[in-house]
Amino acid sequence: MTVAASAPTRTSRFDRYLRGQSAVLGVIAASALVVLMLATVIDVIVRFFARASVPGMIEVAESALVASVFLGLAWTSMQGGHVAVSIVTDRLRPVLARAVSVVVWVLNAGLLAWMTYASVMRALQATALNETRFGLVQWPVWPLRWVIAVGLGLWLVVAIANVVRTIRGRAAYGEDAEPTVDA
Repeated sequence: MTVAASAPTRTSRFDRYLRGQSAVLGVIAASALVVLMLATVIDVIVRFFARASVPGMIEVAESALVASVFLGLAWTSMQGGHVAVSIVTDRLRPVLARAVSVVVWVLNAGLLAWMTYASVMRALQATALNETRFGLVQWPVWPLRWVIAVGLGLWLVVAIANVVRTIRGRAAYGEDAEPTVDA
């Protein structure tokens, strides 16, 4: 599938900032995925030879999983990596398709605002209680609550920026990316 090259657009300071912040969190998320893989491999190898798990390795893997998922959300959205179905909007007139996109982004931003608020409230509570997971190793959970809140918060900023971009007639972040078709 080919797409006509769009005219180069000037990027604002806000665009550069948002792309930079989402990229930083995306790199941290990718690094956390590597940590998750290494923790799992190490635990499997040790368990094979020693018939016992490495203490704390499950907690490390769980923490890395949370970081890899939530810190990568904004970057994935900026890259157009989330699932998008345009079967309806492709068949609409451009003005109506844009109106539908605005409504969808407003709903998305509303849901993300609620999720971010709930996550921040839960993170504050967990921090105040010094929430800890008890297993073979005592593992602090409260920092992960903040990872979730930060990841959702930046994704919310991307969604709000997409509302503004769509209202102004610009493509949402990631919509101008080259579409891929799986056979």
